[in-house]
Amino acid sequence: MAADIARARTLPAEAFTDPAFLALEIERLFPRAWLLVPERSPHEARDDPRSLADLVRRRGARAPTSLLDKPFFLQRDWDGALRMFPNVCTHAWHTLVAGPGREKAITCPQHGRQFDCAGKFVHQPGFEKVEAFPSPDDDLRALPAGEWGGLLFASIGAPAQTLEATLAPVAASLGALDLAALAPRRMDVEARELAGNWKQHAWNYLDALHIPFIHRKPGGLADALDLASYATEIHGDAVLQWAWAKDPAHGLAPDQVAERFRHPTKRVFALWWFVWPNLTLNVYPWGLSINAYMPVPGKPHRTYFLWYHRVLDASKYAERERTWMMTEVDDEDVDALSQTARGAASGFAPRGRFAPETERGPHWFHRRVFESVFTASG
Repeated sequence: MAADIARARTLPAEAFTDPAFLALEIERLFPRAWLLVPERSPHEARDDPRSLADLVRRRGARAPTSLLDKPFFLQRDWDGALRMFPNVCTHAWHTLVAGPGREKAITCPQHGRQFDCAGKFVHQPGFEKVEAFPSPDDDLRALPAGEWGGLLFASIGAPAQTLEATLAPVAASLGALDLAALAPRRMDVEARELAGNWKQHAWNYLDALHIPFIHRKPGGLADALDLASYATEIHGDAVLQWAWAKDPAHGLAPDQVAERFRHPTKRVFALWWFVWPNLTLNVYPWGLSINAYMPVPGKPHRTYFLWYHRVLDASKYAERERTWMMTEVDDEDVDALSQTARGAASGFAPRGRFAPETERGPHWFHRRVFESVFTASG
């Protein structure tokens, strides 16, 4: 795909509709990235409403989770390190961790195989006479896991760089705002399966060109922004979009942002960060809105959409619909994505072009996908 945006074309429609292409992404793209670990569902949290991060905060604590439809569990060892393991016993493949807990050993409920909290095989009754046992294959495979800003991240493979390096541009954009100190706030809908390939949702998020059209409702997002100031900045594995608020009272306080965003009279409406490959961190005066566009294995036309809130200012959070139009913007985007999904599947979708001044983010994203799927260095 052309590096020159004036010459480049989008990925073909088949990249958004073909199950084989989605399988390649899951095999080649996602294992080299850090992924947000989803929060537990309302059903899972019914008896214990603590966040996943709280469940694994203490040494020896563990909790099951899943990524890309695969079973895992997070484990804090007795030295304080956090790891992720496949939730699969290395003996006969039974689930190891059914729910949150805290013990010195991980014991398989099927045959009693035990592991320590670092995943190393410890003991299993009846295996005393087995030759060349145990071997490294009997240990659990430790996968990278980390914490940042009160959120949990993991990789199902070998990420191309550290979590801290990936998120360093986000941290550098903030002033005194401590994301880890924000309070999680449960919403009615935190996980939905929506129309459209995961890449279409990411593409839409990175697309400044659609704002005066899709979000043109009087009093809507387009009216709240100084659109002439809208900027897109590419920072390695992350892309920042931001604009001045038309009403400075609705913008971020100077101490919440880095010095370069501070102005005597103007205020930044929001910092909209996209973190490769599928995460958004949206910093508002009321707190943080988090989105993750998770692919649904075997369903290239669907996206598992995660949406979480972390609250800084409860009074401003109460005004999030009137001032920052959270649900309105979401509804408008979801409707647009359902229509582009139909277009991609129609058989009449050519490879498009990019507007050089307003679609730098989408061009960057399409190139990253292409390189990640088809080149070893992606």
